[in-house]
Amino acid sequence: MRGYRLLGALAAVLMCTEAHAAKVAVETGARLLPATACLVGTYDAEGRPDAAIIDRVGIAETPSKERMIFYVAVNPKRQTAKNIEATGAFTVNVMNAALVPQGDFCGTVSAASGDEYFDKFSVTGLKLEKGSDVNAPILTECPVTLECKLVKTLEFPDGQHRVFLGEVASYHVAAEALDGDKTAPVRQFDPQKSGMVVYFAGSAERSGYYALGAPLGSGMSAEKFPWPNGLEPKPAGH
Repeated sequence: MRGYRLLGALAAVLMCTEAHAAKVAVETGARLLPATACLVGTYDAEGRPDAAIIDRVGIAETPSKERMIFYVAVNPKRQTAKNIEATGAFTVNVMNAALVPQGDFCGTVSAASGDEYFDKFSVTGLKLEKGSDVNAPILTECPVTLECKLVKTLEFPDGQHRVFLGEVASYHVAAEALDGDKTAPVRQFDPQKSGMVVYFAGSAERSGYYALGAPLGSGMSAEKFPWPNGLEPKPAGH
């Protein structure tokens, strides 16, 4: 009888595992991935500021500790793309939860209304200051800002976006998002304290902004698994 019980329990576990592992093919999976909600700050050719939500952003290359290349992918018809091409610069400002309404507004309204300029900052109350290293505005209330100097532009055949590669000239982090040594912000940065949010565009019903949850681990999972024949894990290349 005990043997039957064990077999029954094992079968239940296998059935549960199979249920969780099952996947179905969908039309596209690109929009199922969460994205950092960034306000890309720019000036137009006349020096007027703009900011727009761009969710196609990320680190493109880090050839050395002193140099990081960051990318933003923007529809070339948008004012943000035109501004980057005009000035050769942009800032990447990571929103916190308190700025979601203002940031979302900036992502849905264009700064160009025919021949007129629409000032998003006067409407939303978002604060800005001139970048210290590039000709682009810093959004003061965002917990993280990267100042980027345009180094290359990429086009894809039949693509809807133009990819702008920018070398990070400087990196700004809100003091309240740091723990301990304020001179080492990368190591001391606390994403929960910063209030950062991510954006999910996967479905009409559940798309939107989500807050970061509780931390799940330190990223050192290699130490939790045994290695055969006395081998030791080596750091993976990035």
